[in-house]
Amino acid sequence: MPGEGQTPFLAEPNIGSVNEMDAKREHEGDAAERPGLYDSKEGSGQVFRKCLVQAITILAVVGLALLAKAAVYILLLVFAGILLAVLLVFFARQLTRLPAMPHWLAVTIVLMLLMGMLVFVVHLVIPLVVEESGQLAEQLEKSIQQLAEWVREHADGNLPVNDFSVVEEQLPALGELWTGVTGIFVTTRDALTGMAIILVVGVFIAYNPTMHVQGVLHLVPLPHRARAAEVMAAVGLTLRWWLLGQLISMVILSISTWILLALLGVPQALILSLITGMMTFVPYLGPLIALVPILLVAFLESPQLALYVFLLYMVVQNVEANVIMPIVFHRTAHIPPALGVVSQILFGSLLGFLGFVLAFPLMAVILQSVKMIYVQDILGDQSLER
Repeated sequence: MPGEGQTPFLAEPNIGSVNEMDAKREHEGDAAERPGLYDSKEGSGQVFRKCLVQAITILAVVGLALLAKAAVYILLLVFAGILLAVLLVFFARQLTRLPAMPHWLAVTIVLMLLMGMLVFVVHLVIPLVVEESGQLAEQLEKSIQQLAEWVREHADGNLPVNDFSVVEEQLPALGELWTGVTGIFVTTRDALTGMAIILVVGVFIAYNPTMHVQGVLHLVPLPHRARAAEVMAAVGLTLRWWLLGQLISMVILSISTWILLALLGVPQALILSLITGMMTFVPYLGPLIALVPILLVAFLESPQLALYVFLLYMVVQNVEANVIMPIVFHRTAHIPPALGVVSQILFGSLLGFLGFVLAFPLMAVILQSVKMIYVQDILGDQSLER
């Protein structure tokens, strides 16, 4: 018998401790072979995988949204370049109807004509515009002074007419303010950069529109490629007629405004009519903004003349907007006036001033795409097909 405190050499093992060790080894082996939460085929694993996919998708969408927001100005400039390309291609295709007239030569001729018009504007119109802009600033200053005097003469004693002296003290700075704003608008670097991007995009697409269209179509699955080509052709037609309609509108309103102001004897009729024509590119709001300097210059002559100008201008503008333009746009996708105003507010708030200017063509593209892809293809409603 071994002594006390000594472990016997052949002592029987403790059965309970052996079973605990075997159970621990089996548990560790099961844990090693057990799949993780992602690889598990149970309900919890499926839920985890779905949540992970959804989280990655949300992060990707948010990242793309932030990227689009950062590049939205460039995207709008590219869209404006596409509008220019649509216009160049339209005029070039009219020239290609002539015998032995290739597309590249037709586009070159159109560009040369546009450059010639630009040179004409720079050498003839711009000096006149600059000269009359200075006179217009003086006219506006005198107009406000005469307005103050007219209020003094017709005030009934209840108006604080003496306060106009404070305004008159600030009037000499109006000419400098006008010149500074015009100079910033013409010479700003951002505007020149934007014009360069629009010109480069428009010219490259105009010279080879088929290559660019095919490049976009290659991103569409093969079974839907033919329908995508139809949608792009319809959108291009809509943009073409919208742009031509806008040019016609600008020319008509410029000429009619010039004739109206010249007949009424309003000074600086040329510069005011040019401003009106350019502002017509922004529907609804543009002509109203152009009316402000017209009324101020007319008020310099007499309040009655300003009233006549206002009434006749509104008649001419309404005839142009409600009679002439529907005839010009008879082949385009009709945009309801209320939807047009909403689109300007929406795109102006989301995309800034450039989005406000391009609101109508953007809405035209959206409406044409929704009609063909959603209404006709998904809903199966062919009643809108023309």
